[in-house]
Amino acid sequence: MADLIVLYWRDIPAQVIVRRGRQTAKRELPLRFTEAIDMCAMRVGARDSDAYLAEWRKGDPVPVSEDLEAEADKALGHIDAVYTREKLVQLVKSEGRDA
Repeated sequence: MADLIVLYWRDIPAQVIVRRGRQTAKRELPLRFTEAIDMCAMRVGARDSDAYLAEWRKGDPVPVSEDLEAEADKALGHIDAVYTREKLVQLVKSEGRDA
């Protein structure tokens, strides 16, 4: 069984990782996620690298099928659909926290 892990800056997703042992499939989320993270970091004053890096976290692993590439693509599509532009704007306004 493989595990799906989402990498977040605060509560804004940035990347999906599907891992089985030493094998991994990774997908970066579209540019709008990176832009939201950068806007939020500037807004909260996380300008130096320590403050910025301190906010990164991995979500809890979720068991998925053995097809790493397909699961990574599926997770990317799901997150991209759920996190609309409006939701990302709201996250930036709430300092990256999903209230």
